[in-house]
Amino acid sequence: MPRLEIWLKELGLPVDTALVPLMCLQTAFFTPWLPPETCYQMSRLTVWLMAVDNVLDAPDAPDAADAPGAADSAGPDRTPTRVRAWHQVLAGRGSDGGSNSDSDDPMTRALAEIARDLHRDGRPELTAVWRKSMHQTLIGMQCERETARTAATGGGVPRLTDYLRHGAWTIGVEQQVTALWALMDEPGLPRRLPVLLGALREAATAIRLLNDLRGHQREQSEGKTDALAIGLTEQEAYQRAEAALESCRRALAPLTAAGYGSAVALERVALWHARMYHRFDPVRPGRASTSSLPGGPGSAAHARHTPFVPQPREAPAMSIEQEVLDVIASGGQCDNAKLAELFDRLEPVDTALLLGTWQGGGFEHTSENAALLTKMRWYGKRFVDADHVEPLLCRDEDGTVFSYEETGLATLHEVIYRGKQSTAMVYDQLPIIDHFRRLTDNVLLCVMDKKESPTDFFFHLTRVPASLPQPSSDGK
Repeated sequence: MPRLEIWLKELGLPVDTALVPLMCLQTAFFTPWLPPETCYQMSRLTVWLMAVDNVLDAPDAPDAADAPGAADSAGPDRTPTRVRAWHQVLAGRGSDGGSNSDSDDPMTRALAEIARDLHRDGRPELTAVWRKSMHQTLIGMQCERETARTAATGGGVPRLTDYLRHGAWTIGVEQQVTALWALMDEPGLPRRLPVLLGALREAATAIRLLNDLRGHQREQSEGKTDALAIGLTEQEAYQRAEAALESCRRALAPLTAAGYGSAVALERVALWHARMYHRFDPVRPGRASTSSLPGGPGSAAHARHTPFVPQPREAPAMSIEQEVLDVIASGGQCDNAKLAELFDRLEPVDTALLLGTWQGGGFEHTSENAALLTKMRWYGKRFVDADHVEPLLCRDEDGTVFSYEETGLATLHEVIYRGKQSTAMVYDQLPIIDHFRRLTDNVLLCVMDKKESPTDFFFHLTRVPASLPQPSSDGK
């Protein structure tokens, strides 16, 4: 604790030093098996997240927290210097993974130090996920400021879905958990990201709702919009939070049972924050509440109940969607009948969702198609635009990803398949059409429709974060 307090005072971050014990205690609770240095890194991140919330909530706070690309296109006059500098740090500009370490702004220097150390000690593919979540924090906070200004001038409130999406970004849970994942030496963790990220979003949404319930009166007095101001009743908000926590727990159950630290850490982060909001508002930690959380049952027995504690009842059956996501995360197999049933239930996709690079995999390893893709060292697909698709990204002997183009490329077209119209990929020179359905925004269930083939070949695609190195496009 003294080390964190010294760091906080030396930089002059706008956080009350009385909160330092709480920051350190929560980090130790999240991952008690990690070394003290990792806990210190996490505590600094938590301090910074609280500080940036205080900075952007101030009356004279910067006006726009544009994403890096938007900032460049808008011009320097449209983006406040401080916020733009934070985005630049998160973009990894600088040889050490951060930049602006000598900035006059203490917030920028602190973030540069945090990003530099995470770049040094973290796994690159997971650090990229953390950086993306931090960008989203700044973007979400700007959306909240704009919402407050609109409400103050008599304008309308945002849709609940938009509010919860941005609110999940700004509550801090995603940033803490993704940083922990980056610092874990857990084999195969990236393969489990589809399940983990889905559970993380459920947890972040739940904690946002619990935050709104506990701090509603304070936020009303500060002119802020929350889920209750948008129209949810206290009971509805509480029930949604409990349902999201239960969904998170169920998604993580196979991974926590197997002892994966990534899942256990997420569960403990959600548990800490849920218990905290049941007891007090962390913005005013000295004013602990003796009342039950608004919207929740008021009995003492229920007040003692916390999420993730096994209950003496049969657990609900896992959905087929979650089963398939678990199979994808574990690299396991799944039979075609179940996949076909799920494929027909899922929503179609459009071109905008497909754009980017995707890593692929199969659900079986014995068919002719599976054997061919294994022989080619198939990696995935890249959708540049509707007229340019690289359908066969493969790895060479050194593991480098390249676009195999001896059979041509592909294009995107609207196709009706199994009763639904959706964007599909049509090969230029092969009698094959690939059809896609959305499991999540980052995971697709796909089927290869090959002319004269007796059976469909199901496969999956998982989005590669845009900040990761992309495959070369020179054909090799």
